[in-house]
Order: sequence, then C-alpha cells, then structure tokens
Amino acid sequence: MTRRGKFVVNKVSNARIHFNRYAHSAPAPPGPAAPQHCHNVSSSAPAQVGCSVRRATQPPPPPTLTLTQKLEFVLTLVNRLLIGFITIYLCWMSLRLDSKDIPWHAVFCTLGFLCLMSEGLMAYYRGNVWTQVCHRPEKARLHWVLQLCGAIIGLIGIVIKMFLEEVHFHTRHGIIGLATMVILFISLLSGLSSLYATELKGRLQPRFNKTLHNIIGLITFTLAMLSMYYSFETQLFNDYSLDASTYMDFRLLLEIITILIFVLTAYGPLWCLFYSRL
Repeated sequence: MTRRGKFVVNKVSNARIHFNRYAHSAPAPPGPAAPQHCHNVSSSAPAQVGCSVRRATQPPPPPTLTLTQKLEFVLTLVNRLLIGFITIYLCWMSLRLDSKDIPWHAVFCTLGFLCLMSEGLMAYYRGNVWTQVCHRPEKARLHWVLQLCGAIIGLIGIVIKMFLEEVHFHTRHGIIGLATMVILFISLLSGLSSLYATELKGRLQPRFNKTLHNIIGLITFTLAMLSMYYSFETQLFNDYSLDASTYMDFRLLLEIITILIFVLTAYGPLWCLFYSRL
C-alpha cells in the first residue's frame, strides 16, 4: 500500500488498480483487496470512486474480406491473364518476323491501348493488389501516368502505320482507329482537368469535371477496344497468325477474349458513372 496525498493505491497481482478516496491512514488487512463500487447517492457514507485497468490478452482479429472483395480480386486476376495472353501473342507474332517485316504498328498499339490503358483504368479498383496501399490522390496520378504512357505508345503505332502505307483508314479497323486517335487528345485534356479538379473548382464544378472525363475516357477506351477487335480481321493478322486451317477458330477465340477484357475493365468506370449520378 502506497500513500499518494489523499489517495491510497492498492496494488494486487491481477493487474487491477483501485483508487479509494477518503481512505484512512491505517494499513489494510492482509489479503486481496476487494473491488470498490460507487455507493448510492442517498447513502450517508462517503462516495468512493472505482477504476479498473485490464491488460489485453489477445491481439485484434485480422480483417476478413467480403464476398464482393474476393470476387473483385478474382476478376482482376482473370482480366490481367487475358490481357497478358493477347499482348504476349501479338508481340510474339510480330517480333518473330524479319526486322524489315515486323509490324511495329501492331506492337505499339497493343502495348499502348490494350495493356497500359487497361491497367490505367484498373488503378482505382479495390481488387487491384498493386494499388491497395495507395490513397485516392496517388491512384489518380498513377491512372493519369498510365493513360498518358499508353496514349503516347499507341499514337506512335498509328503514326508508323500512316508513314508506311499510302492508303489509310479504308477498313473498319482503320476508321475506328482514326476516331480513337482524335478523341484520345480530348480525353487526355479532360483527364488533366480532372486531375486538378480541386484547383479548378472556382471555374468548373468538380463533379461535372470528373463525370465529363469519365464519359470521354470510356468512349475512348471503347473505340480502342473495338479497333482491336476488328484488327483480327485484317490481312496482316491473316498472313502472320497461326496456320490457316485453325485460323477462324483462333480468331474467334481472340475476339471473345477482347470482349471479356473490355467488360472486365470498363465495369469500373461504368459503375463510377452510375454512382456519380445518384
């Protein structure tokens, strides 16, 4: 027992500390001290203040993932596998040729529009393990950097195609590619405006700014994937792809995979667009 002014501190072995006000100076009888409780207000005895401190016996349980979060992780993983399959195959199909015959247009456009732009859209996803430790501003900057790099690489591929051929934009693949190139510049400008939406809130309402960028960016990605879909019908793919006996089946497989990539990648912007209108 130790005196602290008008308070007496009883130290016991079970890590409980009791503070007794109006305690007498006489030593307490031996044995464990009983916990003190506050008396009723109507009682004539002096009031006592009781306090107990317990040590934590077990660490807090680890956070558990919900079914929706687990599903998002699985869908993101499947989407990356599909993107990697088409990207690796088209690059292998192109780079295995002689240096003078390599279709750099296909290589750059696949890396830019299919790979990097898809990763840029998935930067906001909760199921994206690469951005789990990032906060919202960091995800926005990562999204903008990936989209910018993908746009530059894709535009390089389009420019290469324009310089190598005299006739341009006469197929569905070429016409949609031209539309993608035009709207891509608008999408980049709207993305830059959305990145600094807080600084521009005096001139442009942030919610409208981000919604507009969401719509333009989704249109750009849709056109890019549609151009990728029709690229499997071009003469270039017909000449350098797999054996002609299995070409139709394999082309159908690649077209289905392209549709799946678009759905798994675009559902995030679509959900954000729908959520912002609520």
